[in-house]
Amino acid sequence: MSKLIRISLIVLALLMLLPVVVSATVPYSTYTYSIGGSVLDSPDAYVPQEKIRSVTLPDGTVKKLANPSDIETDTSGNIYIVDSDVANGDYSLIVLDDHYNFKYMIKNFVNGNGVDDSFNAPSSSFVVDDGDFKGLYVCDTENARIVVFEPETGEFIREIKKPVSNLIDETAKYSPVSCVVDKYGRIYVASATTNEGVIVMTFQGDFINFIGAPKVVVSALEALLRKLSSKAADNQAFIPTAYTTLDLDKTTGEFVYATINYTGDEEDAQLQQLKVKLSDGSPVRLLNANGDDIMKRNGFFAPAGEVAVDSKTPLTGVNKNSPKGVSDIIDIASGPNGVWSIIDQKRSKIYTYDRDGNLLYIFGDKGSQLGNLTTAKAITYQYVDEIESVKVLNEETGEYELEDQIVTHVNILVSDTGQGGFTIYRRTEYAALLDEAISLQNDRDYNGAAEKWNEVLTMNNNFDTAYVEMGKSLYRQGEYEEAVKYFQNAYDVENYALAFKEIRKEKLSNPFVFIALIVGIVLVLWGIGQVFKKAAKINKATALKTGPRKFTEELTFGFHLMFHPFDGYWDLKHEKRGSVRAATTFVIATMVAFIYQSQGKGYYYDPQRTGGSALSQILTVIVVFGLWVVANWCFTTLFDGEGSLKDIYIAVGYALFPLPFMVIVSTILTNVLVGTEAQITTMIVAIAYIWMALLVIIGMQVTHDYSMGKNVLTVIATIVGMIFIMFLALLFISLITKMIALVTTISSELSYR
Repeated sequence: MSKLIRISLIVLALLMLLPVVVSATVPYSTYTYSIGGSVLDSPDAYVPQEKIRSVTLPDGTVKKLANPSDIETDTSGNIYIVDSDVANGDYSLIVLDDHYNFKYMIKNFVNGNGVDDSFNAPSSSFVVDDGDFKGLYVCDTENARIVVFEPETGEFIREIKKPVSNLIDETAKYSPVSCVVDKYGRIYVASATTNEGVIVMTFQGDFINFIGAPKVVVSALEALLRKLSSKAADNQAFIPTAYTTLDLDKTTGEFVYATINYTGDEEDAQLQQLKVKLSDGSPVRLLNANGDDIMKRNGFFAPAGEVAVDSKTPLTGVNKNSPKGVSDIIDIASGPNGVWSIIDQKRSKIYTYDRDGNLLYIFGDKGSQLGNLTTAKAITYQYVDEIESVKVLNEETGEYELEDQIVTHVNILVSDTGQGGFTIYRRTEYAALLDEAISLQNDRDYNGAAEKWNEVLTMNNNFDTAYVEMGKSLYRQGEYEEAVKYFQNAYDVENYALAFKEIRKEKLSNPFVFIALIVGIVLVLWGIGQVFKKAAKINKATALKTGPRKFTEELTFGFHLMFHPFDGYWDLKHEKRGSVRAATTFVIATMVAFIYQSQGKGYYYDPQRTGGSALSQILTVIVVFGLWVVANWCFTTLFDGEGSLKDIYIAVGYALFPLPFMVIVSTILTNVLVGTEAQITTMIVAIAYIWMALLVIIGMQVTHDYSMGKNVLTVIATIVGMIFIMFLALLFISLITKMIALVTTISSELSYR
């Protein structure tokens, strides 16, 4: 065989293998969000394994899963599928074992009265496979009942009809669409036609109460318009939205996850709660027996699905083609270690959170490839035990040997009513590591959790939540210095403040540091007092002086003017106590203060260092200062002002005198004060600006010899003039830019010709 033929055969073999390689790739991206709302790529958390579209019945016939409206699993990994072929009126519940083999199907059954019976548009099921409350509970929606079967055999046990109570309208329709049973035997039911909240019944089916009634969420304007409207339909629109799906918190066995599918005007409330993280407007809640929403929303954003939902938000990367608007939460599933997932039917994406509300990962997409979904409908977790060969260290030989062990795999199953059937997603090593870290943290094993979070970061150093959780673990161990570094990596200023306070407390607990700090503060205050005392002495001596004044005397006059503005500005103009050079010095000092503020703020106040460059600070001071001087001179010339352009320049320059000192002091304090203490630095800067503004206003009044009313009008006119000058400047720059572009284009055309 020639060399050319051998090469051709090898290339052909590789080409034949290519489709296999391509089909094995994951057809979607896995990602999460940073604390600032940016998309962060993530390793795959779950990968698609198989798509089950049909099952083989014992007689050999194949039954397609036409419209699997719900999918549920039990602790043994058995799968319960509610399938509805609406066109043919074929409703059934199909049960598979943990390896997706057919076990039995419930379609027609004999009820408690010995009469043949069947389902009518069942919506969902819930399984309790052991204990006193064992049963397969099926929400038979159009028959207005819950039917209970034996989980292992599918034999009919009983039916639970509409509960009777004075709180329930007997004539109102009852449409159970989802139910769960807690560890105490209480049955929770979501009815599509009941908006008073989740119905709670005893195990026997007796009504207990309603819990968690959703509030009507409308804007104040909408509420006013509807009240003024005489249309009955508008008044009826205040009916709350009903719950759509329920799931039991598998970790506790007593709390209930509930979802609400908001539409119309209520979407605005859901959009708002993404940031404020309140229960009202949230599409997902965790209800206790009293109906209180106890869900923790400690993540960067509220657990509500997609974060980049605003049409004004520029989407990039994996989200560039994402539909706009809030997520359409269609189902929820409780997983291991308090982890839980929701499905966004609009995007066919799965969002997974821990019990603190931290977003762990997002995966899935629309499409027809394995792993993508057309119309996602239901989600559940499955635990499958499989025998696998695992490397185990032989302590006698010191070598690793293969040993068969039972390994529990975690799968996510998602039913798809668009394509039919359901997709199996297998948990990856990355997601397993995340679950392990969360488990250790839940068990308060913070040392172990820190190790696992560190391993997570080695696999995904782009995961802000891992940095935060790592920081929390270190914080609980008292490693505050290390915790601060991790919080900084995630720009988590709240937790950073907690750790920073502990570091500060430790340092101040050292008596030498504490004494040195007190001595330093006393010396600084004494120094400031001496400066003011010296300035007062110079100002007093200079008051009676005639002729030219020294530069230092002109500078120290600012101390007098800042506390005695009316007298100070009179002396500034008529006795020439100030000068252009002193005013310019104060302008330069303000520039220096702003440059220091932009670069020297503490991490808590500017975590992403967005303070701006030194040049931008200089230009800001020059532009604002120059605009005020020019605009005020223009208007006061028309309004008989007595101050010249020079007088205005000097007056405004001296008005800046207190600003740089207070800005520098507040900037220094930002490196010491965090959390609620930040109000002190904010207050100092606010006082500085108010003080400066008052000095400017008084300075303009005295300089131009205006009355108070006329001065106020002139100040307003000056502000308008500044805006007008800026507009003209921008217009002029735009015109010049276009002219340059035109000349450049003409020159290019001529050179080509």
